Amino acid sequence: MKKLLKNKKGMTGIETAIILIAFVIAASVFAFAVLNMGLISTQRAQEAVGAGLAQASSSLQLESLVCEASGNPMKVDNITILVKLAPGQAPVDFNQSRLTISYKNNYTYVAEVYDLTHGHFETSYDKDYSFGSDDIYSTIMVIQGNTNGVLEAGETFAIILNLNKIDSEHGRLGAYEQFLVDVIPSIGSKLTVQARVPANVEPVMTLLTGGT
Repeated sequence: MKKLLKNKKGMTGIETAIILIAFVIAASVFAFAVLNMGLISTQRAQEAVGAGLAQASSSLQLESLVCEASGNPMKVDNITILVKLAPGQAPVDFNQSRLTISYKNNYTYVAEVYDLTHGHFETSYDKDYSFGSDDIYSTIMVIQGNTNGVLEAGETFAIILNLNKIDSEHGRLGAYEQFLVDVIPSIGSKLTVQARVPANVEPVMTLLTGGT
């Protein structure tokens, strides 16, 4: 019996230490993996939130809304919307394939008035600009900025709508009539401009300024 007990081997201190170290290393690797997965998930969540915020805030800011009228009785022929880049927003591409402009009044709705067929881009300001006989619904005119067609910080573009062409039957707007214009960039939410023609229609009227 004593001989058998003498031959029985037990776990030494070194072996115990090795096993404990192995457990610690395995636990550390597992904890690092979990932490890394958590950081990746957090980063993706932040990216998703950032993308959501970019879509929720409009890239464009209204500077002013001006209407031009003529005839007897006086009715609005053209609507001019001056826009600039909203603070902290990325530049906006005004190429016809990258920007959508819709128009609505009491009689009609046109989902796209600035496309390759009915849209025009003017690279410089022309105070005597006229739509003429061309089948142009809208013109983008650079008031201040370069000619690359991209609205950047410090620049101002004019969106000019030709109501006679947009709706040849009911295009011109008289007193008290409402209209709504949506300017929809490829990134960011749309800029909505809504107004009512005043009772006293004049040749040139400023209806909105600076987001009012």
